[in-house]
Amino acid sequence: MKRLLQIFATIVVVGTSIVSVVACAKKYIFDSSIWVITDGGTTSDLAFNQATWEGASKYVVSRVNPTTPLAQWKNSKWRASYFEPVSQTPGDFKSAYITSSIAGAKTLVLPGFNHGNTIGWAAGLVDNIIYIDGSGQGVHINMDPSGPLAKNIIGITYQAEASGFYASLAASIYLNAHQKEYDNQLKIGSYGGMDNPIAVSNYMWGFLVGADVFNAIINSVPGEKMNYLKDEILKQVQVINSNITNLQPVAKVQNVLNKNESWFSQSFQAGDGKIISDELLSRGAKIIFPVAGAQVQDTVNQIRINKINAKIVGVDTEQSKIYGEDIVVTSALKQISTSTFDALENIYSSECGYDPKNNDWNENNRTKNCWINTDQSSIDHPSWTRIETTKWVKTNLVNFLHNVTDDQTKNTSFDKMVNVLQQAYKDGIDNHPPIGMNTFSSTLQNTYENQTTLKQYLLTAIENAL
Repeated sequence: MKRLLQIFATIVVVGTSIVSVVACAKKYIFDSSIWVITDGGTTSDLAFNQATWEGASKYVVSRVNPTTPLAQWKNSKWRASYFEPVSQTPGDFKSAYITSSIAGAKTLVLPGFNHGNTIGWAAGLVDNIIYIDGSGQGVHINMDPSGPLAKNIIGITYQAEASGFYASLAASIYLNAHQKEYDNQLKIGSYGGMDNPIAVSNYMWGFLVGADVFNAIINSVPGEKMNYLKDEILKQVQVINSNITNLQPVAKVQNVLNKNESWFSQSFQAGDGKIISDELLSRGAKIIFPVAGAQVQDTVNQIRINKINAKIVGVDTEQSKIYGEDIVVTSALKQISTSTFDALENIYSSECGYDPKNNDWNENNRTKNCWINTDQSSIDHPSWTRIETTKWVKTNLVNFLHNVTDDQTKNTSFDKMVNVLQQAYKDGIDNHPPIGMNTFSSTLQNTYENQTTLKQYLLTAIENAL
Protein backbone atom coordinates (compact mmCIF):
# COMPACT_ATOMS: atom_id res chain seq x y z
CA MET A 1 0.00 0.00 0.00
CA LYS A 2 2.34 2.72 -1.26
CA ARG A 3 -0.16 5.57 -1.27
CA LEU A 4 -3.63 5.57 0.17
CA LEU A 5 -4.67 8.02 -2.53
CA GLN A 6 -4.33 5.23 -5.05
CA ILE A 7 -6.99 3.16 -3.36
CA PHE A 8 -9.49 5.77 -2.16
CA ALA A 9 -12.03 4.23 -4.47
CA THR A 10 -12.03 1.19 -2.23
CA ILE A 11 -12.42 2.96 1.10
CA VAL A 12 -15.42 1.98 3.17
CA VAL A 13 -16.40 4.46 5.89
CA VAL A 14 -17.30 2.86 9.20
CA GLY A 15 -18.84 5.40 11.60
CA THR A 16 -17.65 9.00 11.71
CA SER A 17 -13.99 8.53 12.48
CA ILE A 18 -12.96 5.14 11.20
CA VAL A 19 -12.06 3.90 7.74
CA SER A 20 -11.27 0.40 6.62
CA VAL A 21 -9.04 0.16 3.58
CA VAL A 22 -10.32 -2.75 1.56
CA ALA A 23 -6.93 -3.45 0.03
CA CYS A 24 -5.66 -4.12 3.55
CA ALA A 25 -8.95 -5.17 5.14
CA LYS A 26 -7.70 -8.62 6.00
CA LYS A 27 -5.00 -7.08 8.12
CA TYR A 28 -5.92 -3.63 9.49
CA ILE A 29 -8.77 -1.25 10.24
CA PHE A 30 -7.72 2.40 10.03
CA ASP A 31 -8.76 5.32 12.21
CA SER A 32 -9.44 8.11 9.74
CA SER A 33 -9.13 10.90 12.30
CA ILE A 34 -5.42 10.30 13.01
CA TRP A 35 -3.04 10.26 10.05
CA VAL A 36 0.73 9.89 9.80
CA ILE A 37 2.25 11.61 6.75
CA THR A 38 5.72 10.18 6.21
CA ASP A 39 8.70 12.26 5.12
CA GLY A 40 8.89 10.46 1.80
CA GLY A 41 9.81 7.13 3.36
CA THR A 42 7.58 4.25 4.39
CA THR A 43 5.86 3.02 7.51
CA SER A 44 7.86 -0.19 7.25
CA ASP A 45 11.32 1.41 7.10
CA LEU A 46 12.28 0.08 10.55
CA ALA A 47 13.25 3.66 11.37
CA PHE A 48 11.77 7.11 11.90
CA ASN A 49 8.54 6.76 9.92
CA GLN A 50 7.69 3.31 11.20
CA ALA A 51 8.31 4.34 14.81
CA THR A 52 5.97 7.31 14.39
CA TRP A 53 3.21 5.21 12.80
CA GLU A 54 3.53 2.54 15.46
CA GLY A 55 3.28 5.15 18.24
CA ALA A 56 0.16 6.61 16.61
CA SER A 57 -1.33 3.16 16.05
CA LYS A 58 -0.65 2.16 19.63
CA TYR A 59 -2.63 5.21 20.72
CA VAL A 60 -5.48 4.34 18.33
CA VAL A 61 -5.67 0.87 19.87
CA SER A 62 -5.75 2.38 23.37
CA ARG A 63 -8.76 4.50 22.36
CA VAL A 64 -10.70 1.83 20.51
CA ASN A 65 -9.90 -1.03 22.88
CA PRO A 66 -9.10 0.56 26.28
CA THR A 67 -8.95 -2.84 27.97
CA THR A 68 -6.21 -4.13 25.66
CA PRO A 69 -2.86 -4.17 27.52
CA LEU A 70 -0.60 -1.65 25.78
CA ALA A 71 2.15 -4.24 25.50
CA GLN A 72 -0.20 -6.27 23.31
CA TRP A 73 -1.40 -3.47 21.04
CA LYS A 74 0.01 -5.12 17.90
CA ASN A 75 -2.50 -7.95 18.34
CA SER A 76 -5.29 -5.50 17.50
CA LYS A 77 -6.36 -4.82 13.91
CA TRP A 78 -6.73 -1.10 14.55
CA ARG A 79 -4.10 1.30 13.20
CA ALA A 80 -3.61 4.98 12.51
CA SER A 81 -4.11 5.95 8.88
CA TYR A 82 -1.07 6.92 6.87
CA PHE A 83 0.05 8.47 3.61
CA GLU A 84 3.45 7.89 2.01
CA PRO A 85 4.32 10.79 -0.35
CA VAL A 86 6.35 9.64 -3.32
CA SER A 87 8.96 12.34 -2.70
CA GLN A 88 9.92 15.11 -0.30
CA THR A 89 8.78 17.92 -2.56
CA PRO A 90 6.42 20.58 -1.18
CA GLY A 91 3.84 19.62 -3.78
CA ASP A 92 3.74 15.99 -2.71
CA PHE A 93 3.57 16.92 0.97
CA LYS A 94 0.75 19.39 0.32
CA SER A 95 -1.17 16.76 -1.66
CA ALA A 96 -0.82 14.35 1.25
CA TYR A 97 -2.17 16.89 3.73
CA ILE A 98 -5.15 17.70 1.51
CA THR A 99 -5.93 14.06 0.82
CA SER A 100 -5.88 13.10 4.49
CA SER A 101 -8.05 16.07 5.48
CA ILE A 102 -10.64 15.10 2.85
CA ALA A 103 -10.58 11.57 4.29
CA GLY A 104 -11.52 12.87 7.74
CA ALA A 105 -8.21 13.68 9.43
CA LYS A 106 -8.47 15.72 12.58
CA THR A 107 -4.87 15.21 13.70
CA LEU A 108 -1.83 14.88 11.45
CA VAL A 109 1.43 13.42 12.72
CA LEU A 110 4.37 14.66 10.66
CA PRO A 111 7.68 12.86 11.27
CA GLY A 112 10.90 14.57 10.24
CA PHE A 113 12.00 18.17 9.83
CA ASN A 114 11.48 17.93 6.06
CA HIS A 115 7.87 18.89 6.80
CA GLY A 116 9.12 22.22 8.13
CA ASN A 117 8.73 23.99 4.79
CA THR A 118 5.10 22.91 4.37
CA ILE A 119 3.70 22.44 7.86
CA GLY A 120 1.73 25.71 7.69
CA TRP A 121 -0.42 24.24 4.95
CA ALA A 122 -1.20 21.25 7.15
CA ALA A 123 -2.05 23.52 10.09
CA GLY A 124 -4.70 25.24 7.99
CA LEU A 125 -6.43 21.97 7.09
CA VAL A 126 -6.90 20.01 10.34
CA ASP A 127 -7.55 20.59 14.03
CA ASN A 128 -4.13 19.56 15.35
CA ILE A 129 -0.59 18.80 14.20
CA ILE A 130 2.14 16.76 15.89
CA TYR A 131 5.45 17.74 14.34
CA ILE A 132 8.03 15.07 15.18
CA ASP A 133 11.64 16.23 15.46
CA GLY A 134 10.79 19.83 14.78
CA SER A 135 9.60 23.00 16.42
CA GLY A 136 6.15 24.50 15.99
CA GLN A 137 7.51 27.98 16.57
CA GLY A 138 7.07 30.67 13.96
CA VAL A 139 4.75 28.60 11.74
CA HIS A 140 2.16 30.65 9.84
CA ILE A 141 -1.17 29.24 8.71
CA ASN A 142 -1.01 28.30 5.01
CA MET A 143 2.67 29.33 4.94
CA ASP A 144 1.61 32.96 4.61
CA PRO A 145 4.17 35.13 6.47
CA SER A 146 1.64 37.94 6.73
CA GLY A 147 -1.01 35.62 8.15
CA PRO A 148 -1.61 34.43 11.71
CA LEU A 149 0.70 32.08 13.56
CA ALA A 150 -0.51 28.50 13.89
CA LYS A 151 -1.85 27.67 17.33
CA ASN A 152 -2.62 24.02 16.76
CA ILE A 153 0.85 22.42 16.67
CA ILE A 154 2.72 20.27 19.16
CA GLY A 155 6.39 20.52 18.26
CA ILE A 156 8.28 17.47 19.53
CA THR A 157 12.03 17.94 19.87
CA TYR A 158 14.59 15.61 21.37
CA GLN A 159 17.71 15.97 23.44
CA ALA A 160 19.69 14.35 20.65
CA GLU A 161 22.95 15.72 22.00
CA ALA A 162 22.34 13.65 25.15
CA SER A 163 21.71 10.46 23.19
CA GLY A 164 24.84 11.14 21.15
CA PHE A 165 26.82 11.70 24.35
CA TYR A 166 25.71 8.44 25.99
CA ALA A 167 26.30 6.51 22.76
CA SER A 168 29.81 7.95 22.54
CA LEU A 169 30.64 6.83 26.07
CA ALA A 170 29.32 3.35 25.27
CA ALA A 171 31.37 3.29 22.06
CA SER A 172 34.50 4.39 23.95
CA ILE A 173 33.98 1.59 26.45
CA TYR A 174 33.47 -0.90 23.60
CA LEU A 175 36.66 0.25 21.86
CA ASN A 176 38.65 -0.09 25.08
CA ALA A 177 37.35 -3.61 25.54
CA HIS A 178 38.77 -4.41 22.08
CA GLN A 179 42.13 -2.63 22.29
CA LYS A 180 44.13 -5.55 20.88
CA GLU A 181 41.65 -6.19 18.07
CA TYR A 182 42.03 -2.58 16.92
CA ASP A 183 45.83 -2.45 17.41
CA ASN A 184 45.33 0.21 20.09
CA GLN A 185 44.03 2.60 17.41
CA LEU A 186 40.77 3.62 19.04
CA LYS A 187 39.28 6.11 16.60
CA ILE A 188 35.80 7.46 15.91
CA GLY A 189 34.20 9.50 13.14
CA SER A 190 30.81 11.04 12.48
CA TYR A 191 28.93 12.70 9.66
CA GLY A 192 25.47 14.08 9.01
CA GLY A 193 23.20 14.57 6.04
CA MET A 194 22.81 18.33 6.38
CA ASP A 195 23.63 20.79 9.13
CA ASN A 196 20.60 21.08 11.41
CA PRO A 197 21.29 22.21 15.00
CA ILE A 198 18.23 20.56 16.57
CA ALA A 199 18.05 17.25 14.73
CA VAL A 200 21.46 16.37 13.25
CA SER A 201 24.36 18.53 14.37
CA ASN A 202 23.51 18.28 18.07
CA TYR A 203 23.63 14.47 17.78
CA MET A 204 27.12 14.72 16.27
CA TRP A 205 28.26 17.31 18.80
CA GLY A 206 27.20 15.13 21.73
CA PHE A 207 29.00 12.16 20.18
CA LEU A 208 32.28 14.05 19.77
CA VAL A 209 32.09 15.67 23.20
CA GLY A 210 31.35 12.29 24.79
CA ALA A 211 34.68 10.90 23.57
CA ASP A 212 36.55 13.88 24.97
CA VAL A 213 34.80 13.69 28.32
CA PHE A 214 35.74 10.01 28.39
CA ASN A 215 39.37 11.00 27.73
CA ALA A 216 39.23 13.67 30.44
CA ILE A 217 38.04 11.05 32.92
CA ILE A 218 40.73 8.48 32.17
CA ASN A 219 43.41 11.19 32.21
CA SER A 220 42.17 12.68 35.49
CA VAL A 221 44.25 12.55 38.66
CA PRO A 222 43.33 11.98 42.32
CA GLY A 223 41.73 15.10 43.72
CA GLU A 224 39.65 15.78 40.64
CA LYS A 225 35.99 14.92 41.17
CA MET A 226 35.70 12.88 38.00
CA ASN A 227 38.67 10.70 38.92
CA TYR A 228 36.51 8.14 40.74
CA LEU A 229 34.78 7.36 37.44
CA LYS A 230 38.00 5.99 35.99
CA ASP A 231 37.78 2.81 38.05
CA GLU A 232 34.05 2.53 37.43
CA ILE A 233 34.56 2.73 33.68
CA LEU A 234 37.32 0.12 33.83
CA LYS A 235 34.91 -2.24 35.59
CA GLN A 236 32.43 -1.78 32.74
CA VAL A 237 35.16 -2.50 30.19
CA GLN A 238 36.15 -5.63 32.07
CA VAL A 239 32.58 -6.94 31.92
CA ILE A 240 33.15 -7.17 28.16
CA ASN A 241 36.84 -8.16 28.29
CA SER A 242 38.29 -9.19 31.65
CA ASN A 243 41.86 -9.02 30.27
CA ILE A 244 41.88 -5.23 30.02
CA THR A 245 43.81 -3.53 32.82
CA ASN A 246 44.38 -0.02 31.45
CA LEU A 247 42.14 2.46 29.67
CA GLN A 248 43.18 4.23 26.48
CA PRO A 249 41.97 7.53 25.02
CA VAL A 250 39.70 7.69 21.99
CA ALA A 251 40.73 9.85 19.03
CA LYS A 252 38.63 11.68 16.45
CA VAL A 253 39.61 11.12 12.81
CA GLN A 254 38.24 14.53 11.83
CA ASN A 255 39.96 17.74 12.87
CA VAL A 256 37.33 19.65 14.79
CA LEU A 257 39.00 23.04 14.25
CA ASN A 258 39.71 22.63 10.53
CA LYS A 259 37.24 24.92 8.74
CA ASN A 260 37.58 22.86 5.57
CA GLU A 261 36.72 19.60 7.33
CA SER A 262 33.83 17.73 5.75
CA TRP A 263 31.11 16.78 8.22
CA PHE A 264 28.08 16.50 5.93
CA SER A 265 27.13 14.57 2.82
CA GLN A 266 24.73 17.41 1.92
CA SER A 267 21.69 15.17 1.55
CA PHE A 268 19.71 12.40 3.20
CA GLN A 269 19.40 10.33 0.05
CA ALA A 270 20.64 6.75 -0.03
CA GLY A 271 23.94 6.48 -1.88
CA ASP A 272 25.19 9.95 -1.00
CA GLY A 273 26.96 8.70 2.13
CA LYS A 274 29.36 6.41 0.27
CA ILE A 275 32.18 8.89 -0.34
CA ILE A 276 32.27 10.36 3.15
CA SER A 277 32.05 6.87 4.70
CA ASP A 278 35.05 5.74 2.61
CA GLU A 279 36.97 8.83 3.73
CA LEU A 280 36.35 8.19 7.43
CA LEU A 281 37.28 4.53 7.07
CA SER A 282 40.47 5.43 5.20
CA ARG A 283 41.43 7.64 8.16
CA GLY A 284 41.13 4.66 10.45
CA ALA A 285 37.71 5.16 12.04
CA LYS A 286 36.75 2.05 14.00
CA ILE A 287 33.30 3.37 14.86
CA ILE A 288 31.28 5.74 12.68
CA PHE A 289 28.17 7.60 13.77
CA PRO A 290 26.18 8.48 10.60
CA VAL A 291 23.34 10.93 11.26
CA ALA A 292 22.04 10.86 7.73
CA GLY A 293 18.90 8.79 7.42
CA ALA A 294 19.16 6.17 4.69
CA GLN A 295 22.91 6.75 4.42
CA VAL A 296 23.44 4.56 7.47
CA GLN A 297 23.07 1.76 4.93
CA ASP A 298 25.83 3.35 2.84
CA THR A 299 28.22 3.26 5.78
CA VAL A 300 27.33 -0.33 6.60
CA ASN A 301 27.83 -1.26 2.93
CA GLN A 302 31.25 0.37 2.71
CA ILE A 303 32.44 -1.37 5.87
CA ARG A 304 31.34 -4.72 4.49
CA ILE A 305 32.42 -4.19 0.88
CA ASN A 306 35.90 -3.09 1.92
CA LYS A 307 36.06 -5.82 4.60
CA ILE A 308 37.17 -3.32 7.23
CA ASN A 309 37.05 -4.17 10.91
CA ALA A 310 34.79 -1.30 11.93
CA LYS A 311 31.32 -0.79 13.35
CA ILE A 312 28.67 1.90 13.57
CA VAL A 313 26.55 3.62 16.17
CA GLY A 314 23.00 3.70 14.85
CA VAL A 315 20.75 6.72 14.96
CA ASP A 316 17.13 7.43 16.03
CA THR A 317 15.91 3.83 16.28
CA GLU A 318 17.28 0.44 17.40
CA GLN A 319 19.34 -0.19 14.32
CA SER A 320 20.96 -3.40 15.49
CA LYS A 321 17.57 -4.90 14.65
CA ILE A 322 18.07 -3.75 11.06
CA TYR A 323 21.77 -4.28 10.41
CA GLY A 324 22.70 -6.77 13.10
CA GLU A 325 24.78 -6.67 16.27
CA ASP A 326 27.85 -7.76 14.33
CA ILE A 327 28.12 -4.19 13.03
CA VAL A 328 26.03 -2.01 15.41
CA VAL A 329 27.56 -1.38 18.83
CA THR A 330 24.53 0.59 20.04
CA SER A 331 22.16 3.26 18.74
CA ALA A 332 21.57 6.81 19.93
CA LEU A 333 17.81 6.81 20.35
CA LYS A 334 14.94 9.21 20.12
CA GLN A 335 11.88 7.62 21.73
CA ILE A 336 9.81 8.44 18.68
CA SER A 337 7.03 5.91 19.24
CA THR A 338 6.69 6.86 22.91
CA SER A 339 6.66 10.60 22.26
CA THR A 340 4.08 10.21 19.48
CA PHE A 341 1.81 8.24 21.81
CA ASP A 342 2.32 10.76 24.62
CA ALA A 343 1.50 13.72 22.38
CA LEU A 344 -1.69 12.11 21.08
CA GLU A 345 -2.73 11.23 24.62
CA ASN A 346 -2.27 14.87 25.56
CA ILE A 347 -4.22 16.20 22.56
CA TYR A 348 -7.16 13.86 23.12
CA SER A 349 -7.65 14.88 26.72
CA SER A 350 -9.57 17.50 28.66
CA GLU A 351 -6.24 19.32 29.17
CA CYS A 352 -6.48 20.41 25.53
CA GLY A 353 -10.23 21.00 25.64
CA TYR A 354 -11.10 17.75 23.87
CA ASP A 355 -14.75 16.70 23.89
CA PRO A 356 -14.92 12.94 23.20
CA LYS A 357 -18.67 13.03 22.68
CA ASN A 358 -18.41 15.37 19.71
CA ASN A 359 -14.82 14.49 18.78
CA ASP A 360 -13.75 18.13 18.72
CA TRP A 361 -11.84 20.70 20.76
CA ASN A 362 -12.75 23.88 22.60
CA GLU A 363 -9.66 26.08 22.73
CA ASN A 364 -11.13 28.05 25.63
CA ASN A 365 -11.02 24.91 27.79
CA ARG A 366 -7.30 24.28 27.35
CA THR A 367 -5.19 24.21 30.47
CA LYS A 368 -1.51 24.98 30.99
CA ASN A 369 -0.85 21.25 30.76
CA CYS A 370 -1.89 21.14 27.10
CA TRP A 371 1.13 20.78 24.83
CA ILE A 372 -0.41 22.53 21.82
CA ASN A 373 1.71 25.56 21.04
CA THR A 374 -0.50 28.48 21.96
CA ASP A 375 2.68 30.05 23.33
CA GLN A 376 4.81 28.82 20.39
CA SER A 377 6.74 26.39 22.60
CA SER A 378 7.90 22.84 21.89
CA ILE A 379 7.97 19.74 24.08
CA ASP A 380 11.16 17.92 24.96
CA HIS A 381 11.16 15.25 27.68
CA PRO A 382 14.39 13.77 29.06
CA SER A 383 12.66 10.37 29.19
CA TRP A 384 12.63 10.38 25.37
CA THR A 385 16.44 10.11 25.34
CA ARG A 386 18.49 6.94 25.67
CA ILE A 387 20.72 4.38 23.91
CA GLU A 388 20.04 0.91 22.57
CA THR A 389 20.76 -2.23 24.55
CA THR A 390 22.79 -4.74 22.50
CA LYS A 391 25.08 -7.67 23.17
CA TRP A 392 27.89 -5.11 23.54
CA VAL A 393 25.96 -2.55 25.54
CA LYS A 394 24.01 -4.52 28.08
CA THR A 395 21.45 -3.22 30.54
CA ASN A 396 24.01 -2.78 33.33
CA LEU A 397 26.07 -0.47 31.11
CA VAL A 398 23.02 1.53 30.01
CA ASN A 399 22.03 1.99 33.65
CA PHE A 400 25.59 2.99 34.53
CA LEU A 401 25.50 5.74 31.92
CA HIS A 402 21.93 6.98 32.06
CA ASN A 403 18.88 7.01 34.32
CA VAL A 404 15.95 6.52 31.94
CA THR A 405 13.25 7.55 34.44
CA ASP A 406 12.00 11.04 35.23
CA ASP A 407 13.35 10.81 38.79
CA GLN A 408 16.24 13.28 38.74
CA THR A 409 17.33 12.20 42.20
CA LYS A 410 18.57 9.01 40.53
CA ASN A 411 20.62 10.78 37.87
CA THR A 412 23.97 9.18 37.09
CA SER A 413 27.20 11.15 37.05
CA PHE A 414 26.92 11.28 33.28
CA ASP A 415 23.36 12.61 33.49
CA LYS A 416 24.74 15.45 35.59
CA MET A 417 27.38 16.08 32.94
CA VAL A 418 24.72 16.15 30.24
CA ASN A 419 22.73 18.76 32.15
CA VAL A 420 25.79 21.00 32.14
CA LEU A 421 26.54 20.39 28.47
CA GLN A 422 22.96 21.05 27.41
CA GLN A 423 22.85 24.30 29.32
CA ALA A 424 26.13 25.33 27.72
CA TYR A 425 24.90 24.31 24.27
CA LYS A 426 21.50 26.00 24.36
CA ASP A 427 21.71 28.87 26.82
CA GLY A 428 25.35 29.48 27.67
CA ILE A 429 27.01 29.02 31.02
CA ASP A 430 29.34 30.97 33.33
CA ASN A 431 28.98 34.16 31.28
CA HIS A 432 29.85 32.31 28.07
CA PRO A 433 27.41 32.57 25.13
CA PRO A 434 25.58 29.47 23.88
CA ILE A 435 27.83 26.94 22.20
CA GLY A 436 25.20 25.93 19.63
CA MET A 437 25.36 28.23 16.62
CA ASN A 438 23.88 28.34 13.13
CA THR A 439 26.73 26.32 11.67
CA PHE A 440 28.38 23.21 13.02
CA SER A 441 31.88 24.60 12.52
CA SER A 442 31.02 27.52 14.82
CA THR A 443 29.64 25.08 17.39
CA LEU A 444 32.94 23.19 17.39
CA GLN A 445 34.99 26.39 17.64
CA ASN A 446 32.97 27.38 20.69
CA THR A 447 33.57 23.95 22.25
CA TYR A 448 37.24 23.15 21.69
CA GLU A 449 40.57 24.70 22.55
CA ASN A 450 42.21 22.34 20.09
CA GLN A 451 41.59 19.02 18.36
CA THR A 452 41.39 17.01 21.58
CA THR A 453 40.75 19.46 24.42
CA LEU A 454 37.41 20.86 25.47
CA LYS A 455 37.42 24.47 26.64
CA GLN A 456 38.38 24.61 30.26
CA TYR A 457 35.22 26.33 31.48
CA LEU A 458 33.20 23.32 30.31
CA LEU A 459 35.39 20.88 32.17
CA THR A 460 35.26 23.11 35.26
CA ALA A 461 31.47 23.24 35.09
CA ILE A 462 31.32 19.45 34.74
CA GLU A 463 33.61 19.02 37.74
CA ASN A 464 31.43 21.36 39.80
CA ALA A 465 28.30 19.37 38.88
CA LEU A 466 29.67 16.07 40.19
